[in-house]
Amino acid sequence: MKTTLIGLLFLTGIGLQNCKNQTDDSTTAMPTLPNKPGFYVNDRFLYDPCGTKITLRGVNKMNIWTDRSGSSFSEIAQTGANCVRIVWKALEDDGQPTKAADLDNLITACVAQHMIPMVEAHDATGDWSMLGQMVTFWKRADIVAVIQKHQKYLLLNIANECGDDQVTDAQFTQGYTSAVQQLRQAGIHTPLVIDGTDYGKNLEQLVRVGPDVIQADPDKNLLFSVHTYWPIAFGATPQFIKDQFQAAVNAGLPFIVGEFAAYGAYAGGESICGPKGQVDYKTILSEAQRLDIGWLVWEWGPGNVGGGDPLCVVMDMTTTSTFSTLKGWGKEVALTHAASIQKTAIRSPFLVNNHLCK
Repeated sequence: MKTTLIGLLFLTGIGLQNCKNQTDDSTTAMPTLPNKPGFYVNDRFLYDPCGTKITLRGVNKMNIWTDRSGSSFSEIAQTGANCVRIVWKALEDDGQPTKAADLDNLITACVAQHMIPMVEAHDATGDWSMLGQMVTFWKRADIVAVIQKHQKYLLLNIANECGDDQVTDAQFTQGYTSAVQQLRQAGIHTPLVIDGTDYGKNLEQLVRVGPDVIQADPDKNLLFSVHTYWPIAFGATPQFIKDQFQAAVNAGLPFIVGEFAAYGAYAGGESICGPKGQVDYKTILSEAQRLDIGWLVWEWGPGNVGGGDPLCVVMDMTTTSTFSTLKGWGKEVALTHAASIQKTAIRSPFLVNNHLCK
């Protein structure tokens, strides 16, 4: 999530039970397991080390700013979530490098709750020129050591929302081909998660460039991520959402919705957390459930007013980062909607069974 104004939606398409409600094939084991250190991608799906298909159902948490200890993870776990996207940075807000030990502790705390940790670098939000710096961060020797320590269950999101709507297909392919290959050469073999450009929103570009980036990955172990801050006020109808998701599924793209919320869309100069910033999150939920697409909702809260817009308290799913203070649309996504976390999430047996396949 961009903490200030989110850029204009790339609208070429417009211009143009706990665990009991998922289908049975969500737990079907693959017949053969690849030579990977942990989770892996096959076709468009994510699997745990035991071969169980895992459809992500979880939340984002701004740990870098609001929870350095991971105390919120036990609260998040009460929703039944199977994944937390841990918001992190290469540099502190004062410019000093973040500590590998702090990231290590957060990953450990997440796994202790039987949830998959997805770590991401937030420094590059909207800035394509920062991609190389994010790669350099992940290649730091102490960071690689942390990744390898947790590689059995870790997902690594290279750069949050890297790039605006001016990044071309060629730039994206070249940039992420280099990034992926450098990370593999550094000894990182977890699934790598790659956000779309235009502050994460451009799914159409991911459909076009994804196959080439996958082919460039020696491990063939990539997930792509779209952040669906698509504005109702500017044409993101239910049909638009359905068409976007269906096209990506038809293309066989391994992708998730890495961020979405009830607000946060381009609002034509008004607050992204006001009426014009509304997002059709209910259609996103229902279509993701229908098409078996993983998702991570933004954001557990509190802290979304940190971007300077007091209205953005509406993007906090909770008041005090506790399960008991879930509210409004956040409570709906977590607990009460037919496609909510609590009603559809299935945890990895590998994590539930203390990293054993049974």
